[in-house]
Amino acid sequence: MSLNRAESPVREEEPKREWLLRCQDSRGHVSVCSISVGAGEMEMCGPDEAAFFRLHPWEVAAFRRAFDEAVVRVEADLASS
Repeated sequence: MSLNRAESPVREEEPKREWLLRCQDSRGHVSVCSISVGAGEMEMCGPDEAAFFRLHPWEVAAFRRAFDEAVVRVEADLASS
């Protein structure tokens, strides 16, 4: 007999605190990168933990701004090719 969703003890963590993203390692092989949040800090880890860094609360806004600007440049590059 299966339990309905409301009765199930198995639940996702709310709110979400970790995201796994497909990426490529330095050799071009498919890999996984992660972004996690805890205690007000953001951690990013590349394939095989080769590239790991942590952003403190006061650094997150600057990172977001730089990332958004980089996305705009990528979009412009793709539009012109």
